[in-house]
Amino acid sequence: MSSPPPPPPPHGHGEYTRGGRTVRVVDVWAHNEAAELARITRLARRFKVVAVTTSIDLPPSLALARTLDDSYDAVRAAVDRVRSTQLGLVLVSADDGDLPPAGRVWRFHLGEEPGEADPRRLCEALWSYTRACMPHGVCATLDGAADVAYLVRHLDGGGALPARREAFLQRCTVLFPHLYDLKVLAEWRAVEGRDPPLAGAGAGGVDAFRRFLELVQKWMYGCWPCGYNSFMYGLGAADDVDLLDYKRTAAEFEEHRRRLKEFLLQHHDEEYVTQRLLPVIM
Repeated sequence: MSSPPPPPPPHGHGEYTRGGRTVRVVDVWAHNEAAELARITRLARRFKVVAVTTSIDLPPSLALARTLDDSYDAVRAAVDRVRSTQLGLVLVSADDGDLPPAGRVWRFHLGEEPGEADPRRLCEALWSYTRACMPHGVCATLDGAADVAYLVRHLDGGGALPARREAFLQRCTVLFPHLYDLKVLAEWRAVEGRDPPLAGAGAGGVDAFRRFLELVQKWMYGCWPCGYNSFMYGLGAADDVDLLDYKRTAAEFEEHRRRLKEFLLQHHDEEYVTQRLLPVIM
């Protein structure tokens, strides 16, 4: 798999080289928004990984928030104030990590000023794109809270975000069934105590995104990690009934497996237990 770039930064060059190939940043304003969204829509069948980032600056108070609810209040206030922003968008093939033709990635200039692209039009197109990519489509964000809050706000009509953190996270789950924050995947341990899926990759970097694509390839043929779905860094996860049940049964399964392994190791060597016995028994 080649090393794909993350979404283009809010400010940057129109064309650059990464990993021996040219990446072309397409700037999108009101005059070319319809044409570029149509181009993007045609790519849904092959490019099933969507990654986004925005230029929204979160307030310093977010780092001082004492609770998840306080963090959400800070994110909500920051996003509700936004009138103009840039949104970087990259589409990647889950099969080989390839970019669309000509190495295109997109930088949307969104807002209410003359000449700026329509935020709601983009967000609705992005939502439709992720639906067209199902069941194996996935949306990733480099540092998810503000990025995803911006999308949710405009998908819900452009008004205020939900007042409660839990309601916001539920909307994330509904609107984007496979939504992952790379910072969460890099830093938060799973419910059973294992290392994070992207541990050591560095949140938001090219290496984290490359390793994320490797994970996507595994998930396509197995089970999507429900415990990380719609888990926004600093805001927690949408613990609905199904997710709570998954977390409880997953923890019970791991504890049962640990105890069984300890018992079997009293009679067999570790290689035989882990490679031959446990896969058959469990």
